[in-house]
Amino acid sequence: MKKALTLVFAAIFAVLPSCHDKIVTEAPDTAPESFLSLVNASESGKEYSGIVALASFSKVFFSDGTAIIVPKDLMPIEDCTDSKPKEVRYDEATGHWTVGGVDSGLGRCNGSLRESFPVYSYFTKQLLKIYASNGEAITFESSSPEPEPGPEPSKPYGIPRISIDTQGKAPVLSKDDYVDGTIRVEDPQCYFSDERVFEAAMKIKGRGNSTWGMPKKPYKIKLEEKASILGIAKDKEWVLLANYSDKSLLRNATAMEISRILGFKWTPVMISVEFWLNGEYEGVYTFTEHKKVSKSRVDIDTDDDAFYIELENEDVDEPFWFKTSRYGVTAMVHEPVNPTAEQREYLKKWFEDMETALSRTGHESEPDFTDYRDWLDLQSFVNYYIIEELARNPDGNFRKSTFLTKEKGKKLELYHVWDFDLTMGNCNYFEDSTNPEGWLMKDCVWFNRLFKSKVYVDAVKETLSRHYDELYDVQNFIYDQARLIEGAVDRNFERWPILGTYVWPNCVWFPTYEEELDFFADYYIGRLEWFKRAVDGLN
Repeated sequence: MKKALTLVFAAIFAVLPSCHDKIVTEAPDTAPESFLSLVNASESGKEYSGIVALASFSKVFFSDGTAIIVPKDLMPIEDCTDSKPKEVRYDEATGHWTVGGVDSGLGRCNGSLRESFPVYSYFTKQLLKIYASNGEAITFESSSPEPEPGPEPSKPYGIPRISIDTQGKAPVLSKDDYVDGTIRVEDPQCYFSDERVFEAAMKIKGRGNSTWGMPKKPYKIKLEEKASILGIAKDKEWVLLANYSDKSLLRNATAMEISRILGFKWTPVMISVEFWLNGEYEGVYTFTEHKKVSKSRVDIDTDDDAFYIELENEDVDEPFWFKTSRYGVTAMVHEPVNPTAEQREYLKKWFEDMETALSRTGHESEPDFTDYRDWLDLQSFVNYYIIEELARNPDGNFRKSTFLTKEKGKKLELYHVWDFDLTMGNCNYFEDSTNPEGWLMKDCVWFNRLFKSKVYVDAVKETLSRHYDELYDVQNFIYDQARLIEGAVDRNFERWPILGTYVWPNCVWFPTYEEELDFFADYYIGRLEWFKRAVDGLN
């Protein structure tokens, strides 16, 4: 493996390493709230007990059981457990602080810590240090002695554990019929919330299309009452994704990190967990939000002529669906479940007029020309194209698992993305499937019209360039997530001994998890680099 998947154990709990090389490049308007909270903790004499560094945030723990969340994009904290911290100096010539010889963009502050900004932060096994722009530094040290060197646990339970017991140990055999039961979610180190154990009554059923036919089953969970689980916004409905064909176990979570970077209206939170059903160990799953209309998910008002729509050519399972007249795209309406006759006619006519406008792209000189931008939310169609083409998603060409909203008085918007277990080098549908190069979606329905628009092409170029560095850093996210599940990987593949064997529709299969992970990460970077060159070359 190209990055060691090693858990470094601190005095109190496991520290999960993550590289945070980014420093401030321009002076912010206000100090991050997390920095001010750390100042308060220092001044009040809170006893520090350690830190956990995840892909998008760090969590600083104190011995009284409290913790402070520090977002990575506002205040990165560098892991220096195995490296030397960067030197912080004040450059009289520029009037700025430098970090490791690089201008931070921050000048000297003559006020107190509360009036300052964080310049550079790092942690080791026993220490957290924060340099401030007024020249002071906050130092937190663990009072517990560093443990004597010795063998580290090879298979720690580092991620949350979910146990579901059905009434009478009844099996879950259907995607249609729920089985009553209880759920217990354990997050012993409070990595994701302040609640170490969550228990509730619920019911469970199967879910998925092709994935439901696989040995490792995905599930949908419905609580009796709305609740927050693992720090995610309250709701009743949740999902456990099995990722059976994806031997990295991380492609869905990685796609959601890309979605977050691109700025989709909603990005489902995805957390790796270990799952037991009726006492039987089922392996590593991805726990996530169920896609639905709600304030914290798809936030639209279906009582005011708003529609939540899925494009799905194969498994139409809603009462109202239709094929668009010009391009034959199948659209089914998830919510409202039973639109009125007037709403049905309105929606079909709206799509017909939208496709007519789209078909005229490239014919701006014609007298009856109408601009597709009057119908489509441009940025959402740019973001969707980038993530689906980058992931080389075989389902991303408006064939299935594509989710849109049409709100009253608004344009058609691609609201969120879903279903990426067969992406990023994990699908043999293509000729030379292991080669990360080659267009997949540019000439597909709707996109073949959009790419005739210079405005659209320029927007794709600009968006990809603006986010390129963040997208490149997704490779680090992949390895960060692999560190989190390291202790669980062997258990998963003991339960499901599929390493080194073909599982539909793998294009490659390796005898070790490390090789699966490296192939995935290398494929992603190769695809991103090719994609950037190819997009830059478009006219």
